[in-house]
Amino acid sequence: MRMQHTDIGLLSRFVKAYEQRHHYPEMTSSSSRKKIFSDLEQSLNCTLFDPDYSRLNEQGQQLYQRAKQLQLQLDNFLQSPVDKPQPQQIVIGLDEFVPSQSLLQCYPRFISELSLQQLKLVQLSSRQLQQQLVNGNIDIALRVAQQNKPPKTHSRRYCNLSLALACAARHSLSKHQQLSAEQLQRHRQLCLSHLPLELQLNRVSCWQLSHREMLHDLLVLGMGWAIAPRHWLESSFRNGSLIELHLSNYFSPTKLEIEILWLNSQHDSQVAQCLNLLSLSAYDG
Repeated sequence: MRMQHTDIGLLSRFVKAYEQRHHYPEMTSSSSRKKIFSDLEQSLNCTLFDPDYSRLNEQGQQLYQRAKQLQLQLDNFLQSPVDKPQPQQIVIGLDEFVPSQSLLQCYPRFISELSLQQLKLVQLSSRQLQQQLVNGNIDIALRVAQQNKPPKTHSRRYCNLSLALACAARHSLSKHQQLSAEQLQRHRQLCLSHLPLELQLNRVSCWQLSHREMLHDLLVLGMGWAIAPRHWLESSFRNGSLIELHLSNYFSPTKLEIEILWLNSQHDSQVAQCLNLLSLSAYDG
């Protein structure tokens, strides 16, 4: 491919538009991307795409690889060791109830609106999460909402997670399409010790467990019934090892509230922007 003289800025916009087209198509309009691609073809006096601009041809692939390499070399050249700022890292901690997919909607906006060099996600137990937040090792915590907050913290609602009532396919409760509270009380409940107390419906016969894997294994073995976040149980519902139960004429919690928690001494503008994006992209699942 014979290269003509062209603006390095146009090459940079080409790389950015092409990568957004494949990874984050919602971030730019199709028409704006096509204009960038068309301008580049006119500038170089060659064809780089299929007629509908959906794919690069062989020449386009070569140009993309060379332009990307040039962009990286320029970035390294312009950022000297003396002037290069230390990359900022924002650490978001999730307790074991928060699904990582709840953050999927946020990722494109994190990338486009925050000048972050690094975003780190860690999943911890509820107790570890609180300790790490208080010690300043994480910036933002997502956890099951609790009445008692750590000192010197702020909180706001993040999302609600769907709960499901389940037992093993082999369990005698699975034979009933609708259950009364009395039928449920005759059987052992499996309950995670750090879930809200209102999810413990059987106060007489209840096994308190500390790990979700233990709860799931005992549930599949038919050792009792449980209320748990639906996303934990979906695969077992699909393969038939667990059955979803339904109560009649009885209130059963259907949602688990997740909150955002941060230190009130936190004044970093990047963290504040991150908090705003989390609130705008709240997930309910």
